[in-house]
Amino acid sequence: MHLSPAACEEFTTLNDRLQAFAGGETVFGNPELIERFLSSEAGRELNEKQKRKVRNFSTVKQGQFYLVKQYKKYAVLMDDHRLYGVVGMCESPEQMVHGELPALVEAVLQPFDNKIVLAELAPTEAGEDAPSRSDIEYEFKQIKDVRGITETLDPRMLEQQASPAAQRAEKQLRQYLKSSATQEKHKEDIDKVLKKFPELHDVYMQMYSKLSARNIKKELKANGVRERHFAVYNNSVVAVAPTRGELLDQLSDLSFDGMMDQCALFRL
Repeated sequence: MHLSPAACEEFTTLNDRLQAFAGGETVFGNPELIERFLSSEAGRELNEKQKRKVRNFSTVKQGQFYLVKQYKKYAVLMDDHRLYGVVGMCESPEQMVHGELPALVEAVLQPFDNKIVLAELAPTEAGEDAPSRSDIEYEFKQIKDVRGITETLDPRMLEQQASPAAQRAEKQLRQYLKSSATQEKHKEDIDKVLKKFPELHDVYMQMYSKLSARNIKKELKANGVRERHFAVYNNSVVAVAPTRGELLDQLSDLSFDGMMDQCALFRL
């Protein structure tokens, strides 16, 4: 799924004008810059509908994602805690990857006409500690069950988003917790981030649970455990069930439904 030729041309024109005006200044989370652009000679040429579209460009999501699914309506990108239903500009996201899904990509997402548009996409190589295809698909199901698929980047989301400094700190924290080795190496750095940004505790628990689950999964597999679904919180197995549905029911019974996205789910 992608924008129509006319919508693609309009999106490209508006975005290019704004980026040219911004120069090296970031547009993300910067409505003041956009208002300066709209007050400039280039911005005054736009009609009211186009100005509303440009104002939405301050809500940008960028980073590393897994392109997991390609549906008829949109493709689904997944980061560490959310799913985004996205459309391409002039071709579908799947065509932009030229490979089998799921695929790791660097991407920039922008809102346009009540859709999330994939403004930029570049395939990237996964590291040695990258999750398996089955693990990615399992996590996709977990996030879909807990949070659903986000289909719009409403500019009001800016009110709920962290400050640019907290955004950078979260990105760094996730890098520190990519593996047991990086966690050990950056233990003091992790403590500093959490002390300065206590609101990132949920992110820490989410990533720490994933690290613990990775180690627990290896141990269980080595001991011959099979055909069970597991939920890990912190460094403990908090639920075990023969099916994924029963596992989610157990978590709800344990009052984990409000913190389910901090649990790491896997199957053997």
